[in-house]
Amino acid sequence: MDEYRSGQNRKDLLKELVKTNFKLRYNNSLLGFLWVLMKPFFNFLILFIVFTAFRGGNTGPNYGANLLLGIIIFTFIQEGVILGMKSLLGNARIILKVNFPRQLAITSALLNSLINLGINVFVFITITVFASFSPNLLGLLYVIAIIALLFFGTYSIALFTSILLVKVRDLDHIMELVMQLLFWGSGVFYNINDIDGRFGTIIMLNPAALLIDAARQALIYGKFAHLEQFVVLWILAIIVYLLGKRYFNNNIKKIAEFF
Repeated sequence: MDEYRSGQNRKDLLKELVKTNFKLRYNNSLLGFLWVLMKPFFNFLILFIVFTAFRGGNTGPNYGANLLLGIIIFTFIQEGVILGMKSLLGNARIILKVNFPRQLAITSALLNSLINLGINVFVFITITVFASFSPNLLGLLYVIAIIALLFFGTYSIALFTSILLVKVRDLDHIMELVMQLLFWGSGVFYNINDIDGRFGTIIMLNPAALLIDAARQALIYGKFAHLEQFVVLWILAIIVYLLGKRYFNNNIKKIAEFF
């Protein structure tokens, strides 16, 4: 009975953390929650029009859909990494006052990025359907598996970075530079399969580039690409998680003195 109550309390706390963090993003805005839909809708719509209508045939087939999906997947990666890294520092007051599993702070941050992803995917499907393009439903299953890998991978990374940021505040600025570099090397604006030579080899070593391309191939063309790399990345994510869990548990009790 005590274990059940403890588990229920954790679920309730997690819900409150997710709800609070989500509301804080639009707390002082006039339109509030409407921005959740309006902002990505108009951003994606403008990009879709610019890169399909204005550039004509210079971008290849389905370029607009490829571009939007690339932006959506990378945004999820970026938000997951940044929000996960800031999860402990951002909840410092709660951590100092309330006794709860500190990993919940990371989980709540990543669930917020997952909610944003769901909204962006809904907007993506809405825009592409009105543009007479239908996403591949079977490929959607592979995309869900890719998202699960990204969620687990960013969680595993956050087990390290959330602790490190509290100790080394410069990590915030360093990570911004890393994410910018990762963005341009992830094939958001181009097809990674068109890059040859040394740069092509380097890009193929980028997990974000592989998973973005795999998501595009699955959802837009109905192809299951990079399956071997997908399995390898799952194995690597599990290894990072096990190491991260040990690092997190060894350091979390001392973290309060750095707040």
